[in-house]
Amino acid sequence: MTNSPPLLLHVCCAPCLATARASAAGHGPDAFAANVGIFFYNPNIHPLMEFRRREKALRVYLERYPLPAEIVSEYGLQTFLERMLSQGKPPASRRDRCAECYRLRLGKTAETARFRGFAAFSTTLLASREQDRDLLAEIGRETAAKSGLAFIDADWRKILPDAATLRGIYKQPYCGCLFSEEERYRDSGKHLYKGSKPLQPPGNTR
Repeated sequence: MTNSPPLLLHVCCAPCLATARASAAGHGPDAFAANVGIFFYNPNIHPLMEFRRREKALRVYLERYPLPAEIVSEYGLQTFLERMLSQGKPPASRRDRCAECYRLRLGKTAETARFRGFAAFSTTLLASREQDRDLLAEIGRETAAKSGLAFIDADWRKILPDAATLRGIYKQPYCGCLFSEEERYRDSGKHLYKGSKPLQPPGNTR
């Protein structure tokens, strides 16, 4: 990374940032901090308490391992819904929903990168094995072509961070959006109460 252009890195969460940083460590201990700015912009994360948990986790991580950062703290429910419902209803498939979500976040990252004077942008979503990496790369290149910046399609999944790096830092149980929350929990019994008996008609002594 020492020979790379200054990079604005979209960050989805603290664990993925730690993974990206660990994966870049082979370029030298100061390469990441010297070449990377952090941008937290995630209007897809819901509900509000989940958004706050993830923002707080990133701030705690950055207190431990400082990097220059811009954190958008505004809860983005309205922005996300407007994007997902732009055709009157949400995209039918998970892949299409993810594509719109990627375009939303990478588009804002590229816009901010240009404004801040960065030559390139990327995302820690590339550090997650849960994301559609091919789709991410495709939309990254699409966004780069529109913005005139470079998209760094790095493999941020090479090395996992040491467990101590993330000790006490919240790790999210689902991707972030309401659709992914439903997919994560709909087949589970989490928080369901199953002890009630059905109401019997009056006079039924059974």
